[in-house]
Amino acid sequence: MSKLPAADQTLLEGVPQPGPVPPLRIGRVSQTTLSNGVAVMVVPRPSVPRLEFRLSLPAGAALGPSAAASELLAMGIPLGTDSMDQAELSERIQDLGGSLQVHQDEDRLFLHAAALSAAEEDLYRLLAEVVQEPAFPAPDLTTEKAKLLDGLRMARATAQFPAAETLQGLIYGSHPYGRRAPSDSAVRGTSRQALLDLHRLTFTPRGAQITVVGAVEPRRTMALLRRAFSAWSGPRRVPAVPAVRPLRAEEVNFIPRPDSVQTVVMMGVSGPSQGHPDHLPLAIATAVLGGGFTSRMMNNLREDKGYTYSPHARLENHLRDGFAVASMEVRNEVTGAAFAELLHELARLCTTDVTAAEMETTKSYMAGSRVIMLQTQAGLASALAQVRARGLDHRYLEQYSSQLQRTTASEVREAAARYLAPTAMTTVMVGDEAASLEISALAPMRIRRATRRRH
Repeated sequence: MSKLPAADQTLLEGVPQPGPVPPLRIGRVSQTTLSNGVAVMVVPRPSVPRLEFRLSLPAGAALGPSAAASELLAMGIPLGTDSMDQAELSERIQDLGGSLQVHQDEDRLFLHAAALSAAEEDLYRLLAEVVQEPAFPAPDLTTEKAKLLDGLRMARATAQFPAAETLQGLIYGSHPYGRRAPSDSAVRGTSRQALLDLHRLTFTPRGAQITVVGAVEPRRTMALLRRAFSAWSGPRRVPAVPAVRPLRAEEVNFIPRPDSVQTVVMMGVSGPSQGHPDHLPLAIATAVLGGGFTSRMMNNLREDKGYTYSPHARLENHLRDGFAVASMEVRNEVTGAAFAELLHELARLCTTDVTAAEMETTKSYMAGSRVIMLQTQAGLASALAQVRARGLDHRYLEQYSSQLQRTTASEVREAAARYLAPTAMTTVMVGDEAASLEISALAPMRIRRATRRRH
């Protein structure tokens, strides 16, 4: 590599080195439980005259009678209530200087709202109505079904879609985390009454958690929340996702996709959930493997070999486990070679301590990203809502950086050996059948046809 010009070299030498990640201080945290069981947390953060509201409920994608009903429940909540239609609801939120979104993960449904602090009382009254009296109006529900069908149609046109569905199905089996995306017929056949029934079952105050962050006074906020939400009632039994008993497919599962110019490779495993002693070591191992531009997958498979453009690995957090996935899209002619290199990187991670430089870079990135995200009202509110939904609290966020720093290279290697060993992971590939010929020389292989499970 040619030497940089003297002027450029001087500029680089003058760049300050990053210091240690500052400790996170969330500040004063006030908590209470309403008489109906709603768990409330309020955190003053008066940086701007706004507040962020988060409500989480046990109504995620893994709950409910079908994947179609779970998807449409989340899509249907913002469509209006018994007393106001979707346009009126949107207008009232805007009048408060706010916003409203609903999304879900496997375990929980999250209602995100924001407003000016001066509109705090009005916001809570409005949200209490949205939570308790969703109307799921038939005309708007038809529109949402069309949107969902269009999204599913586009997703199924990709090779990643059958790869991800098959991988989750193989690992989770009949567990709700292995639930496939809804079929078109299931979406069309989900009635308004089915959504009203699912809402009645899952929107229970005893499983609900409210998090408020912003320019608020905790005592007043709790009084306003009590006034708005205490009349909310529902089933005493809180829906729950069962424990995970993961499975493993020993062979490479290859799904033919004729004329594909690339092969999608996914390897996954069910690991520990947040709060488990192995979770942070596994998170570091996953980040070292494929969490960014300095990761081993990126350096080996992209920069050195040129097999793929964006290989990556991630650890998805569920209530009942953590789902570790390594994936890449490679040219057909190098499918076997790329897979062999991925197996090599996994084995190296399981048998040799991560270098001090890799540990420092990865820890700094993970801790720094978390601290930056939590500087805003919205970021802190969302992070608190997420960890609370998984049985943790604000102390988990405050201690995150220090726990990262205390994690050793040997702990990372041991976690990788338990969860990321090639023999522990399940592999799915989707591509032209010609690419499978190279794989059969490396590992036992099973040809699968992409199938759809009805719900």
